[in-house]
Amino acid sequence: METKKIITVGVMLVCATGVFLGVKSLGAANEPVQPIAPQIQIQEVEYIPVLAIAADLKLGDRITESMLTSIKWPAEAMTENLINLNDSPDAKAEFANSMARQTLTQGETLNRSKVIMVGDSGVMAVMLAPGMRAVTTRISVDTAAGGFIQPGDRVDIIMRENFAIRRDNTSQQQQTSVERSNHFVAQTLFENVKVLAIDQTFVTGPETGAAIPGSTATFELSQSDSEQLQEAEGYGDIYLTLRGVNGSGSKGRSSARGQRDEVEEEAPTTLTIFRNGQATPVALQQKN
Repeated sequence: METKKIITVGVMLVCATGVFLGVKSLGAANEPVQPIAPQIQIQEVEYIPVLAIAADLKLGDRITESMLTSIKWPAEAMTENLINLNDSPDAKAEFANSMARQTLTQGETLNRSKVIMVGDSGVMAVMLAPGMRAVTTRISVDTAAGGFIQPGDRVDIIMRENFAIRRDNTSQQQQTSVERSNHFVAQTLFENVKVLAIDQTFVTGPETGAAIPGSTATFELSQSDSEQLQEAEGYGDIYLTLRGVNGSGSKGRSSARGQRDEVEEEAPTTLTIFRNGQATPVALQQKN
């Protein structure tokens, strides 16, 4: 009997120990796990001042020294295209008076590929839109809106032709004589044409004033339109009408899409009408 009691007590102790350990493990599982704080490594980055633009610029705008600034650039990200101001402290003065080769935004880095430097060739070629040509024609203050047309404006190009009409004054009492009278016809050749330059002035500034009197004007036209303009100069005088900044309200086509008219307007013809033996010439001209 003593042996059985000892065995029973031993089994009970083992069970009690197992229950105690199980309850303890459950309590430990419910306890929140404390996160391990990450080790922060601080690494210093070296920055280099590089040349940048301080204002928004359009194609062809002149860059002044006040429009140039510097921004910090990571040394490990430096490339050959960036202008290091530590190596080139006079870069701002060097890029002053250059011209934007493309649209530039404030804060954008600046390099030689984005500008036309003073003395470089191809200034006018940069200002042309793809597929367009620069064509020049003669103008005067009388034919170019009093000289108030400036580079960058939009104009309509008008051709005025002068036709000499023969008038036959024949009667039974007098000898035959021929008189000539002038007949003027004006028509718009192109609408909404961009003016690239007046004489050799292709940008406007405070020193140019409100008017630029000149003897020539350079336009941006397609190849076909350029040929038609040169052809029109041989027929008559060329006049320019200035369009408003916000548009003229007309449905004018862009010069880039301007096409030659398939049917050109013919010169006026004359018809002689006889009334009571008297010949009366009448000028005829078809209107579309």
